[in-house]
Amino acid sequence: MKKITVNQFWEWFQTKSEYLMDIDNLPQKEKDELLEEFDSVLATYSEGISYELGELTTNGRKIIFTAEGDEEYFEDVIELCTNIPILDFWDIVAFKQPQGGKVRIKFEDYTLNSKDLWFMPLENQENELNEKFGLKIALKDCKEEDEDQLIAVYTLIEAMIGEYDCTTLLEYFELCPLPQNPEDEGFISLTQLPEFIEWFLNNIEDSEEE
Repeated sequence: MKKITVNQFWEWFQTKSEYLMDIDNLPQKEKDELLEEFDSVLATYSEGISYELGELTTNGRKIIFTAEGDEEYFEDVIELCTNIPILDFWDIVAFKQPQGGKVRIKFEDYTLNSKDLWFMPLENQENELNEKFGLKIALKDCKEEDEDQLIAVYTLIEAMIGEYDCTTLLEYFELCPLPQNPEDEGFISLTQLPEFIEWFLNNIEDSEEE
């Protein structure tokens, strides 16, 4: 249950807007207190939302509000980012955005590059409407029981296709060792995953129109 409304959150934000914009120049103590207050007020609106404060540019700053892939809080993110007051030099973004086919991420001891991984689409047997799919991901040094590697691969996928599509379309994924000739085994370069997502969404739209 929300303790403050979306409008109350933005009213608070407007009172701190200039300080947040200039946060790099604040004394460390003031900076820490401001970010702690931001965390607290945002949690009062929705405990399932966090944010990423972007670097200052000539156009201002970007804030990405994210539910960290928890679909239960997606509506809170959408409500927050569709009721924005006029804010000069702020770019407010809902969900972590897709970065495209060529992505490199680091998580714990893993550094993954999309060009080194391959995927195979898998049908989702539990979704009769075929609105979700699974993926088999092939990679070198596959360690199926290594949770950090699983998280690293998921982080890479999310970075490529964005938080919203990753959560709402990807039902599950599994890892497997990289075959010697992945194309011959039916695998597709992971760099083409965004194109697959576009094709998949078009198929859903076509099915709904029939």
